[in-house]
Amino acid sequence: MTEGGFLVKFDGREVVRCYAVAFDYDEWQYTINEKEKKDLPRVKKISIEIE
Repeated sequence: MTEGGFLVKFDGREVVRCYAVAFDYDEWQYTINEKEKKDLPRVKKISIEIE
């Protein structure tokens, strides 16, 4: 993203660049940019880096 944002990684692998990310562990999903819901894979480590 040219104006900043976040880089989300699952187990060290880049997954997505976005301006908003939310995690719902009850539903086992994550939401990108308040719109796009995806299933959360079984991972050991989730990291979010500021760009």
